[in-house]
Amino acid sequence: MEENNTSRFIPYDLIQKKLDGTISEREGVLLERWISEDTENHRLYDEIRTISDDLIALEHYKNVDTNSQWNKFKLQLDKEAIVQDQEMTIPIRTLWRPWMKFVAAAILLMVGFAGYLNFDRWMGYEVRLYGSAAQQPTVLPDGSIMTLQAGAEAIFNKRTFSQQRAVELKKGKALFDVKHKTGSSFVVDLENNYVRDIGTTFEVNLLAEDVEVLVKEGIVALSSGKGDHAEELILQKNQKGLYKRQTASLSKIDLSADNETDVAQKLSYSNVRLDSICADLEKHFRANITVVGDSLKARKLSMYFDGQTLNEIVQILSKTLNVKWKSGKKGYTIYE
Repeated sequence: MEENNTSRFIPYDLIQKKLDGTISEREGVLLERWISEDTENHRLYDEIRTISDDLIALEHYKNVDTNSQWNKFKLQLDKEAIVQDQEMTIPIRTLWRPWMKFVAAAILLMVGFAGYLNFDRWMGYEVRLYGSAAQQPTVLPDGSIMTLQAGAEAIFNKRTFSQQRAVELKKGKALFDVKHKTGSSFVVDLENNYVRDIGTTFEVNLLAEDVEVLVKEGIVALSSGKGDHAEELILQKNQKGLYKRQTASLSKIDLSADNETDVAQKLSYSNVRLDSICADLEKHFRANITVVGDSLKARKLSMYFDGQTLNEIVQILSKTLNVKWKSGKKGYTIYE
């Protein structure tokens, strides 16, 4: 599965037609071509086909009168038990009849539980979206807009969204332009914590060890965890909140104090020395960036920036290289 800058295309319509037996010859060729392109595609196809078979079995189970079927099964067991009673001196019917009933009940319970857990996914209520280089916006059921960057992945449930406006961001970076609704918060659910909107436009970025939230309009609450005891850090326009996963700590940066209104517009570097990157950033932002040490200057990076301020870019470079940085009146300094 490609993750960084591309999203996986899955031809659900062709797969559904294949399962229904209504696929045309041309569509069959297209589906077979997609399956043969990647072993992961073949695995996904087999998984969807297996789920479809399980769903058919579940639907069949839902239409069965279990009490009637058990009574028929019980009569058959009683007949076999009578024959065995006549042939054996030790009656075993009283031993295995309850055991068989328990097994049958357990199987039915497992089938029903599996159907309950996967109901929304099987019925198509769970919507999974992948970001692409085009960054196409997605209109959510409440009218809010979500834009996933390349490599990002998010899930929402269209069946329950009207009652609980929640999007689960699995990875990557996403921009949310939330439609305000009185008495109904919009929540971005993360692995260890959440971001709760109070009617605004904000950006969530899942990094390797941290979560960054940038507020562009309105107010946002960034939590330190989940549950009733989780603390919330209130962020306003031009403030960035940071959540560290290892310590579950919260902090924020006031970007308006940096007097940096310029942002990067699609700056891309592939295996470029750090001092060359900084020289290019100096021209773009009209600022000074000093790199200390020849070995640090020679380190090469592959980076892509779009929409970040110079302050953010310097932090990203420092985190990527695992080095230090500081800002002053004369500009920025990156050092080991």
